[in-house]
Amino acid sequence: MEQEGRGKRSANQLQGAPVQDQAVRPVAAEQPRIVRSSTRSQVAEKEPSDAYRVVVRYENHAVRGLAEPQELGSIEQLLRNDPVYPLDSIRLKLLDSDVVEDVPTKDAKAVFFVKTFDGDLRHRALHFHEHAPVVPGLWVRVYFYDGEMIEGIISNTRDFVLESGFFLRPTDPNGNNALVYVLKGGLKDFHVLGMRNVPKSPN
Repeated sequence: MEQEGRGKRSANQLQGAPVQDQAVRPVAAEQPRIVRSSTRSQVAEKEPSDAYRVVVRYENHAVRGLAEPQELGSIEQLLRNDPVYPLDSIRLKLLDSDVVEDVPTKDAKAVFFVKTFDGDLRHRALHFHEHAPVVPGLWVRVYFYDGEMIEGIISNTRDFVLESGFFLRPTDPNGNNALVYVLKGGLKDFHVLGMRNVPKSPN
């Protein structure tokens, strides 16, 4: 997830074979931000328990901060690609400054909703595991230009084809990503692996 990308292409190229309240100031997308890591205790002091921990990852840098759920919607609402506001930018309280800014997402690789800012570099992603919670939708595998690959569930609607990005819920239950907003311009490839349906209760 920390690797640099090698390039981007337009969203249209992905519609091919398999599936076609504090002062706020904007952030210029072209100005790289140096994000310094915080200790676990320092980060914990800044984090409201209900806030989303968000990492906006660009090709050569990342922006980390906290987002208010009421400004975005619930995880389930986001997974339906139905955020409260369009995700062309996301309002974050930045970890390194406590300033609230609107962070643009247009040129980002993806927006990661993470369980912890520390992560676990030793964790190896699981694929095709049997004990993941069943979330209805399309089971997909996405490949980024920097070599990262993620499997997850997306809403079975036309949004992932027509919109510039889509929400994906990773299927690895032990991974650090709770939800990912994938920008299609950062994708190298996209595969539909199948359907995920909630099992019917026995009669």
